[in-house]
Amino acid sequence: MIKGVNKQILEVTNTESPYFEKIIFFVKPNSPTMDDKRLHAEAMKFSKTRQKPPRQKPTLRQIGMSVLYVAMGVGAGTALTYIMNSIL
Repeated sequence: MIKGVNKQILEVTNTESPYFEKIIFFVKPNSPTMDDKRLHAEAMKFSKTRQKPPRQKPTLRQIGMSVLYVAMGVGAGTALTYIMNSIL
């Protein structure tokens, strides 16, 4: 939702990014007046530098939960193997 009617908006549709279809820039109302070509060039320069989102490191809790799930899977497999061998 856009509040206010005095906002200047610049939309870049050719992002050349596999992640983003378009980028919407909101120009500051108190910024110095610029011509449209320079404003568009600045927006394109900014969008080119932001190609790939940063990779997130897994937290210690996520690593611990992954180890727990693997251990539970191994335990379940071992228990199932033991049950199958004792029946046969």
